[in-house]
Amino acid sequence: MDFLGYRDYSNLIIKQIHQIKNILKDYEEKLLVIYYKDEKGAECVKYDNHNLLLYEYDTTESKSDENQISIKYNPGNYLDFSFDDFEGNIIDYPNSKNTITRFKDIINKIYQLKHVNAVKLDMDSKTLIEIYKLFYNENPDFSKKNINIRVQTMMSILEEFGFSLGDNYTFNLLGKSKLPISLNLEQKVNKLFPLGEVIDVDEPITLAEEPKRTIKIIGDCIREVISDDCNKDKILITISKIIYARRYVLSSNTDIKKLSEFTNHTPNEVESSIRLVKRIEKRSLKKIHNVKKILAKFN
Repeated sequence: MDFLGYRDYSNLIIKQIHQIKNILKDYEEKLLVIYYKDEKGAECVKYDNHNLLLYEYDTTESKSDENQISIKYNPGNYLDFSFDDFEGNIIDYPNSKNTITRFKDIINKIYQLKHVNAVKLDMDSKTLIEIYKLFYNENPDFSKKNINIRVQTMMSILEEFGFSLGDNYTFNLLGKSKLPISLNLEQKVNKLFPLGEVIDVDEPITLAEEPKRTIKIIGDCIREVISDDCNKDKILITISKIIYARRYVLSSNTDIKKLSEFTNHTPNEVESSIRLVKRIEKRSLKKIHNVKKILAKFN
């Protein structure tokens, strides 16, 4: 949504409000005012006891903006807006047919502003955070650009070993890249953006020892093989695509050449990914077998 034409602040201001409300969630909110101005325009949002009191956005003083716009919204009173080009005649402007779309975007943004609240973690979110910490051996930072890819590949890989957040997080191949993506999981990750880096969670969930141990084994195996952090995401994406292709699209016995053609990865990349998956399976089975032997001594 870039109808304002100013570095996508239409979404950024909402994310910033989310972050502020999340930081101040333990305090009583009486008046919250957020104001931003740069060479592209000015934007102001006011809340009174969590209720949207005023929203304003104005680029009319900026001569560098080709799509000048002015918005003022006062709940229960009025919505005033105008679009303009340099000649001051929006009716004859070549892009005037986009006015309806831009208006819809404004309404959608105001709707989001009215419903911005601190993030409340449900069980799935808490489980996801705990799994991430075990898998990557680090805290999740939901403000990072690559967080969605990291979560998607993690859960896609773990699904191969029997882990899932539930039926609502089904993976499908999307786009030319053929990357397994769960749209519901993506929405979940996006909603957690205001949390930033998660170090502690109120009333955290506790995973059972067996899945916790197995997730850690999978993460340890991956870290042993992938030492370069710059390539970690790329390699995990490759593994995710190959696992998905063998399980749902082709077959587990599909030869390297066909997997290479389908996933658009080199035969060496395919072979390396398959070897890593087998290594994880072997390590997991061995660890589980040893644990069962130890437990048997106490029975």
